[in-house]
Amino acid sequence: MTGLYVFGAMPQGGIAIVGSRTPPADARAFAYELAYRLGQPVIAGLAVGIDAQAHRGALAADVPTVAFVGYGFGCTYPPEHVELERAIVAGGGAIATLVTPGTPVSDNALIERDRLQAEYARAVVLVCSEIHGGAMHTMQFARDLARPRFAVAPPAGESSSRLWAGNLQALVEGATPIPLDANASVAILRDLA
Repeated sequence: MTGLYVFGAMPQGGIAIVGSRTPPADARAFAYELAYRLGQPVIAGLAVGIDAQAHRGALAADVPTVAFVGYGFGCTYPPEHVELERAIVAGGGAIATLVTPGTPVSDNALIERDRLQAEYARAVVLVCSEIHGGAMHTMQFARDLARPRFAVAPPAGESSSRLWAGNLQALVEGATPIPLDANASVAILRDLA
């Protein structure tokens, strides 16, 4: 990760929790609870939706969290997450990017952010995603890097929903299914070597 700009302290390892910017309420709650109960650093991308819930869950549990972002320092995206950025650093975590300070967000930098999440994490958990959601980049990079990949199995009656289409694809591509139940999923994830 040459040329990585870091604000704060990078904890060792951790689990990436990724997903949609527009998740259903049960997926939002799951992301928060999973991060809160995991007991190890949480990695996400500071986006609205699943990412923000994962960061907030880790912060509530006093666990460091790392936000890999697709912009340079001083150009927070989304702008409403300036306070969340500050809380992450104050909580012993870090904001990290390959983009030089003062550079606005770009699509290419967001894809690089997705790669960094997979590269730095010990494992990646897909909470919920549309088929073309950015979280699917992270899952693909994790697959290429042979990182353990987990995907929440769509809840009953939701298998045909576009909000869970990415999860179905990830499961077909070999991700390990986990339930939409934070306690049960934490038990599975804690078994990682």
